[in-house]
Amino acid sequence: MGFKLYIIIVAVLIIFHDAGSESISDDIRNHLGSKTPYRFKYLKDDSKIKFPGCESTKMWMIIRHGSRLPSDEDIAGMNTTLKELSQQILSGHKVGKGQLTEEQLSRFANWSSSIDITKEKDLVDEGRDEMTQLAKRMYKRFPSIIKSKYNSDTFEFRATPTERAEESAKSFAIGLFDKNAPTVIIRKTSKGDPVLRFYKHCDNWQKQVKKNPNTYAEQKKLGNSLLMNQTLEKITQKLGLDNTIDLAEADLMYKACAFETAWWKDYVAPWCFAFDKDTIKVLEYYHDLKHYLMDGYGNELTSQTACEAVKNMFEHLTSKSGPNASFLFAHSGTMLKILTHMGLYKPESPLTGDFIPHESVWRLSEIDCFAANLAFVLFECKDGDHILTLHQERVVKLPACEKELCPLEHLKRVFHDTIHNCDHAAICKYNSSNDEL
Repeated sequence: MGFKLYIIIVAVLIIFHDAGSESISDDIRNHLGSKTPYRFKYLKDDSKIKFPGCESTKMWMIIRHGSRLPSDEDIAGMNTTLKELSQQILSGHKVGKGQLTEEQLSRFANWSSSIDITKEKDLVDEGRDEMTQLAKRMYKRFPSIIKSKYNSDTFEFRATPTERAEESAKSFAIGLFDKNAPTVIIRKTSKGDPVLRFYKHCDNWQKQVKKNPNTYAEQKKLGNSLLMNQTLEKITQKLGLDNTIDLAEADLMYKACAFETAWWKDYVAPWCFAFDKDTIKVLEYYHDLKHYLMDGYGNELTSQTACEAVKNMFEHLTSKSGPNASFLFAHSGTMLKILTHMGLYKPESPLTGDFIPHESVWRLSEIDCFAANLAFVLFECKDGDHILTLHQERVVKLPACEKELCPLEHLKRVFHDTIHNCDHAAICKYNSSNDEL
C-alpha cells in the first residue's frame, strides 16, 4: 500500500515549492540528524571505480533502510501536540506575536497531521526511491561485481524482520534487476541476528549501555544547560507562543521538520521555520551526543558488539566461494556500531554536554542519514588483494590504513581479534558484576 494512501498531511496537497516561494536553507536541511534525507548526502558521480592493475571482484554492503514514518510515540505527538501548537502560533500572530513571515504562517495554516499510527516506522515512497537509485548507481560503479542478471548463487540479500528493511531490500532489487526483482530471494533474519541486529538481544549491552541512566549523563547535562534554555526561549519567541516550550516539544518540532523534509522532495515543512542556523545545531548535537554515548565511542562494549558483522564481512570477501555481492539491510544502530568498530568518525576528544564543538566528525546528519550505507569492495591486484571502503558512496580511508585502497593482509592483522576471537554470546552475556557503580 502506497505511503500517500495512509498519511494525510493537508499542506502537501496544496503547497509546493516553486522558484518564488519560501524554502529550507542549507543551514537547516544539513542539520536534520538521522532523519536527513539521502538526496542531500549521496555522491552524485556514479562513474566506474577502478584502479590500475586491479579488478573489483566481491562486495559486502550494509545499508540502513530508507526514509520512513515516525515511531508511534512521535506520530502521537505530531497528531496532537504539534496540532495544538500550530493553532497557538496562528492565534499569536493575529495579535502581533512571533517573527514568522506571512508565507511561513500560511504554511502553518495549511498544515495538519493525521498519520495512521498502525503504520509506524513503515517505509515511505521516498525511501523506496532512495534504495532503487542507490542500487542503480552501485551497479554503474562496479559492473564487474554487480551483474545485470539475478542469480541466487551470485547475490545475497538479507534483511531484518521489519517492514522498512524488507521493503528497502525489495526496492534495491528493483534498481538492480527491474522486472526480474520479484524473483530475488530476500532472507529474513531473526530479531537478534548477530550480524544485522547484534545489539537487539544483547543483554550485556542493553543493561550496561542502552538502559543504563549513566550512559546519558552528558546528554542530560546538555538538556538542562543554559544554552538549551536559551535555545528553547529563542524558538518560543520566533513562533510567538505565550509559554516557553519544553525540550520534548522542541524535539517534536525538530523531528517533524526532518521527517516531512525527507518524505517529499518539493515540500517545505513548516516546522523547519521554528529554527535558525544556531538553534537547529543545538537540537542536532543533542541527538549526536545521545548516539555517540549509546551507539558510538561512549562505551567500549558498544564497538565489541559489532564484531560478528565485521567478521562476516571479512569471511565474505576472503571466501573463494559464495556470492559475489552481499547486500544487508538493517538500521541506524547497526550502522553506527559498525562505523565505530572500524574506527571511523572518532572525535579527537570525547563529546560532552558542556559545549558544542564547532566542527565534529561525529554528525548523524552526515554519517547516519536515511539510507546510509557502508560498502567494502575486494580488488584483486597484481601486488595482492586490497579492500576499498565506501561510505555514503564516497571512498573513505580507514584509520588503520595508509591509503584508501588498503592491503587485505594488513586489515586482517589489524582486525585479527575480530576475525578469530569474536564470541558474540560471551560479549552479550550479562554479569551483574559488570554494572557501573
